[in-house]
Amino acid sequence: MNFHIAVISLKGKIYEGEAKEAVLPTVDGEITVLANHAALVAPLDVGEVVLNTTEGIKNLAIGKGVFAINKNKATLLIEDVTSSDEISESRAEEAKVKAEELIKKGVPAAEKGALTYAYRRSLIDLKVARRGRKLRLS
Repeated sequence: MNFHIAVISLKGKIYEGEAKEAVLPTVDGEITVLANHAALVAPLDVGEVVLNTTEGIKNLAIGKGVFAINKNKATLLIEDVTSSDEISESRAEEAKVKAEELIKKGVPAAEKGALTYAYRRSLIDLKVARRGRKLRLS
């Protein structure tokens, strides 16, 4: 059995269709959602979303957001989202190295939050890009 899911970012609708399963990074840890899930609203953290859709697996790197499901209709509202197809592994690696260098140098407290976010996001982008590459090769 499937449920309907819409993934929406500031750029617009990223995906809409049927899914068998969604794995989501909530602020309290990773959750898996299946059809007939109890009604839920959950804040999302920076991380990887894996959607097992009727069209195949979709891997997304996301910024913060909110997930809601009720009566087999789910919505992901996300600040920033990139699919594995759109992520350049080399650029993500460069961003990671740059963030690590800045962290080692030290930054003012006001910039620390943004730098930590950039570092975490680069790690997620690398993970999603590598997983997407493996899926395309298999």
